[in-house]
Amino acid sequence: MKELRKTFCRYDMVCDDPKGAGLEIYRMPEFFSQVSGLETDKIHVHGFYEIVWFTQGEGVHYVDFSEYPVSNGTMFFISPGQVHSFDKRHDQKGYVIKVCSELLADEVYGSLAYLIYNIFNAYDRAPFCRLDERDNNNLSYILDAAEAELKHPGSLGHEEYLQSLVRLFLITVQRAYVSDASSLFNPVRTSHRYFLSFRRLLDENYTTVHTVKEYASMLNITSKTLTQYVGECSTQSPLSLINNRIILEAKRLLRYSNFSVKEIAFRLGFEDPSYFVKFFKRLVHRSPADYRESI
Repeated sequence: MKELRKTFCRYDMVCDDPKGAGLEIYRMPEFFSQVSGLETDKIHVHGFYEIVWFTQGEGVHYVDFSEYPVSNGTMFFISPGQVHSFDKRHDQKGYVIKVCSELLADEVYGSLAYLIYNIFNAYDRAPFCRLDERDNNNLSYILDAAEAELKHPGSLGHEEYLQSLVRLFLITVQRAYVSDASSLFNPVRTSHRYFLSFRRLLDENYTTVHTVKEYASMLNITSKTLTQYVGECSTQSPLSLINNRIILEAKRLLRYSNFSVKEIAFRLGFEDPSYFVKFFKRLVHRSPADYRESI
């Protein structure tokens, strides 16, 4: 497969849940010996959401292009297409939670949709948080309930029950993230609804749509209004979010694929490869070729 270098251990584009529940829960350190065909300390990427929660232990965890320290209560949020790897210690305790996209796909504007774009796909913060003992205990109870439910796949409302537990888990995490309750998602606010719609459109169209004006047009609002709405929900402007999403994918392809710079430019919607080089250099402060060589 040309697009993947040998540094990739595995590229999972679907959830491998054999029971079709959309949720898998593994406990560390047993996880490292349970997962077949995947060298966890090698860079890999999935097609599902993944939560890596280190309840005890130390070390590092690698996400995209950075390494982050692991300590008690550290929780990482890995979105589909995001590359990550564990360190070689394999002695930490905790959980690896795999959530299929379908289990999180029912809402358009509700709190679940907000959590998807604020916890998993947050471009303006590190992909982890650290939880205190009280939050750890509350979340452990939720996972215990989910593990018990997974043993009864034929039960009435099985998928809905699991989805409710996943929602409760993520809401608890989000509340631990934010101390000011007034800044949490409010589905009544127009700005929040448009922000979610913009983020969804961005994730679906970043390879072909590159301007704030185009996204505003898709939402039937002006560029000024979109900028205002995004400013109420994020520390970044719409243009920064657009550019950061393109750069993130460009870095992934430069680091983990065999595509030429020209091929990457075309894949990301740049008709003129030289413009892509200028765009990348302006934001990363080095050319795509220099970036690839440096890593």
